[in-house]
Amino acid sequence: MNNTLTIFDVANFFLKIVDRDLGSTITPLKLQKILYYAQGYHLAYYDKELFSEDFQAWTHGPANEEIYEKYKDYWLCSIPSPTEEIPEIEDSLCNFLSDIWETFGIYDGKFLEEQTHKEKPWIDARKGYAPEAKCQVIITKDSMKEFFKSVINEV
Repeated sequence: MNNTLTIFDVANFFLKIVDRDLGSTITPLKLQKILYYAQGYHLAYYDKELFSEDFQAWTHGPANEEIYEKYKDYWLCSIPSPTEEIPEIEDSLCNFLSDIWETFGIYDGKFLEEQTHKEKPWIDARKGYAPEAKCQVIITKDSMKEFFKSVINEV
């Protein structure tokens, strides 16, 4: 079993579980935010990263540049189900990722973007930047872990 997942493996997991037959969709913006929330909650619950790749504090919320490059041609359109296989993922991690999807997958990308704009990791990383300014500051995993732990503790 492969214990080292990449952001692309996790993206493919989410892209495969979208129930397109029921009209569910996932745009690049939504995918970015779902991946961000998956990483943040994984850091908070398990005290370790889900994948090693980072997010930057872009104008439209947390974004990973490699994911952006791969899916940018879809822009506001739904990304189709991937054809590549995803590595075998242990049941507990599948359950975790499914919970993330059930919690955040019901929202569109714009709603999720607005949510991230209210959250400390993105706000702190963008300090000193105008709202529309390009920003490539990395949102640290420590800031994500601290913030998402505080969210968990509020529940």
